[in-house]
Amino acid sequence: TFSTFDEMSTVSLRRGRALAWSGVMCVVLASVVLMGVEVEGKKKVKTTFKALKCSACKAIADEMRAEIRHEWETRAGETVLVEKRKKKVKIPYPETELAVTEAVDRVCLKEDRFANYNVSNVGGKAEYVKGDKKVGNKQYKTELMNMCQTLIAEHEHEIVQWFYEQRGTAKVESAEAAVCSEIGNFCPPDEFAKLKGEEEL
Repeated sequence: TFSTFDEMSTVSLRRGRALAWSGVMCVVLASVVLMGVEVEGKKKVKTTFKALKCSACKAIADEMRAEIRHEWETRAGETVLVEKRKKKVKIPYPETELAVTEAVDRVCLKEDRFANYNVSNVGGKAEYVKGDKKVGNKQYKTELMNMCQTLIAEHEHEIVQWFYEQRGTAKVESAEAAVCSEIGNFCPPDEFAKLKGEEEL
């Protein structure tokens, strides 16, 4: 209880100031949080499918190259019959177009192949990066699977022909540039300008 009206007024005034100061602090803290979000927002990179289209294609091309190499290595001793000049002859399986076709077709069969891919900021832009562990984001797997199926549906023949023609050469290392820029047109030409310059040297 308050003994006098003046004591009551003084306490009320103090409480009012305290509430007012709390209100000011809330506004200040809110501004700091908003500024932090804004600053963080400037550092973020676009992660839409359109922005990641080129990177998705490069990831698929890398998976295709790995699968084709696996096919060549694991079935190195096998032979198949092919017709040449109306005669059937045996040739090494890895030297056939069939070997490339079967390997390329397997890449798009399971989404789990892309389970280890995450999106990271690489040199200021979003890129699919393959890690050692599975990533919980199903959207990444779905988008990579969609890109894989698009490549197969629209460009399988050209992709198979390219890998088949480059078998046994160092040009296989430039699969991303061939598949995603020259064949698929998913990446701008300057995306691989540095790589091309190194090859010419």
